[in-house]
Amino acid sequence: MRNNEEIRRNSEKRGRNKKIRVNVKFGEFTFRALDYLEIVNAPFRRFIQNPQNPNQIPPARRKTNLAPRNWAELHPAIFQKLSSLDVLAGAGRVCRSWRKVSKHEPELWRRIDVTKHGYGPESVILAAPTKIAIDRSKCNVEEFWIEYLGDDDLLQYLCDRTSGLKSLKLISCYDISDEGVIELAKRQPDFKELEIMLGKFNEEFSLPEFVGKELPNLKVFRFNGIWFSVPYEEGEEMNDDQDAFGIGKSMKELRCLQLIGNRITNKGLKAILQGCPHLETLDIRACHNIKMDPDLRARCGRVKTVRLPDNSLEDYEFQAEGSHTWSEAEAMIRAFVGN
Repeated sequence: MRNNEEIRRNSEKRGRNKKIRVNVKFGEFTFRALDYLEIVNAPFRRFIQNPQNPNQIPPARRKTNLAPRNWAELHPAIFQKLSSLDVLAGAGRVCRSWRKVSKHEPELWRRIDVTKHGYGPESVILAAPTKIAIDRSKCNVEEFWIEYLGDDDLLQYLCDRTSGLKSLKLISCYDISDEGVIELAKRQPDFKELEIMLGKFNEEFSLPEFVGKELPNLKVFRFNGIWFSVPYEEGEEMNDDQDAFGIGKSMKELRCLQLIGNRITNKGLKAILQGCPHLETLDIRACHNIKMDPDLRARCGRVKTVRLPDNSLEDYEFQAEGSHTWSEAEAMIRAFVGN
């Protein structure tokens, strides 16, 4: 092996590598070969770090002790707190792994929630992304909740792509008809929960009765409206037990019933209590045609949880009582049209 002086002279002649005097002690050995950087190559570094196994490549050293964040592992906790629209328009575009999950993970679309998005003509465009969510479920939709959008064609689209629907919520869906709801009920045998908040239905027959006939195992039914102490139109009846009679006649397995803002009377409530022997929860708030006499209170005593017509509506998310006088209604209409 050439001595250090010879190495230095040859290096100066070639004009390469400044001399660096470094002594490295490792155990009983002192390495003077580190005098020149050209000698410090990769195999030698591996030997210094691991003399027992110099061929083993050490892991890369990081400047921080924080482990790298795995965004793919975060999606379950975050996606569960988002609506379907949030996932389609926002979370599904955060990164490549989230986009992959949002497109190819059917479990994510078992519940399709397209509510609380606002009102107005722009809600019409939400039908297309709602269909995208249905397609991504791969026939696994179990809960379908929509607000202020959709029509019978959308329900038909849903029925064609799932057979295990268990929960349906229709909030202010004025373009969905009685026939659309009934047809869906016929094709979904596992249906357990139905909620309808306002709508444009045929008043000549009882929608609850027809739904109950198609869904004999229905457990939860919410059929809510807005209570007005004056009729909507001249000559309109303020008492209406048609829905109540339909519920008592066809929903024998019902466990939970909510009829906020309904025109039901004592007679209709008695028909429900008699026809639904398994009822555990009853909510008749803002049903001001009901007068709770001793007999009716005794009948309600077998139901575990009862919320009476005059109970507070503070925890109810929708408006349940409208104008109580014609002057108030007229003032609202004038404010709305700007006259």
